[in-house]
Amino acid sequence: DFFQAIDTGGEKKSSHLSLKEVQHTYKLIDKEEDIHSLVLALKNHQTVCFDTETTSTNAIEAELVGMSFATEENCAYYVHIPKEREVAQRIVNMFKEIFADEKIEKVGQNMKYDIIVLSNYGVEVKGKMFDTMIAHYVLQPELYHSMDYMAETYLDYETIKIESLIGERGKGQKNMRDLTAQQIYEYACEDADVTLKLKNILEKELQKEGCEKLFYEIEMPLVP
Repeated sequence: DFFQAIDTGGEKKSSHLSLKEVQHTYKLIDKEEDIHSLVLALKNHQTVCFDTETTSTNAIEAELVGMSFATEENCAYYVHIPKEREVAQRIVNMFKEIFADEKIEKVGQNMKYDIIVLSNYGVEVKGKMFDTMIAHYVLQPELYHSMDYMAETYLDYETIKIESLIGERGKGQKNMRDLTAQQIYEYACEDADVTLKLKNILEKELQKEGCEKLFYEIEMPLVP
């Protein structure tokens, strides 16, 4: 089983303060053989949560810096993507079948952004989708819908803030490309992990509040 057998050299327990002490096992994947193993492992799951790290908030011009994946709570994987376009494209191509597999449910936060970024690399995201931002909007339209806000509200958990990595907004702010994979992976893995946790809660809330039809039949089909 890849999730147990992979080299744990990049494994690190999250030491960031949280409102509740939660242990996360996050792994940096930067070897091609490990990427192959991750792809094979992802194929065996009905639900895959993913997130992208990029060079820009503008999805049209953004370049991939990395992708993170989670299939179970408290465990996530970050795939480093180098700057060289040819190498980057080769790595992304390895995940094309996962994104195109209509039998695998895709989960994300503000998925429209990620879908546009991936489309710039020739990737089409298909199948059932669950966007935590949209789910929360359906349930609580008057509130904030950021992952940070939802993590504090639903999980009693304080996420790593991106400003701690690239600095505050302004001329001196860094780009994710300026950081090493080692500096990024914990933050990126947390994004996928927390999003999956939120999905598991919001999915039940939608059912409880009778909002499933609105979410699945009206809101989510608009995302692609």
